[in-house]
Amino acid sequence: MSKDATIVENPYHTARLKPVRKGKKPPKLLAVVHQSGCTGCEVCIAGCPVDSIELVSGPNPDNPTFQQTVEIDLARCIGCQNCTIDCPWETITMYGNTDAFNAWADETLYSELYITENHLNNLNSERGDEEKAQKLEKK
Repeated sequence: MSKDATIVENPYHTARLKPVRKGKKPPKLLAVVHQSGCTGCEVCIAGCPVDSIELVSGPNPDNPTFQQTVEIDLARCIGCQNCTIDCPWETITMYGNTDAFNAWADETLYSELYITENHLNNLNSERGDEEKAQKLEKK
């Protein structure tokens, strides 16, 4: 992730079809995956009670399962800490709600949930939503 790029939520990701997290207040803690140590073994996915952990394809589009990793949807995480307990590689850490976003920016190598504005603009164009693409270009 480029430090100077503006990151936005990917509205086209299948995770956006899941129900919104319930509750009035955000959790005190949020989980962040340190992707440099993640093997993509998927153990953490099974233990997540709100289905907030998503697979991220590896960098080679011809072999997406090679070097796959996971990322946690910060909008859905409830801070239960199951993933930190389940992870055999200890690559998931809990952060205070306000610190989690900075940690995410530092530790995320590949994301499909949160993307750059330029990437979203390209997705809008690919999907024929020129109006959204033009609005993003004007910002």
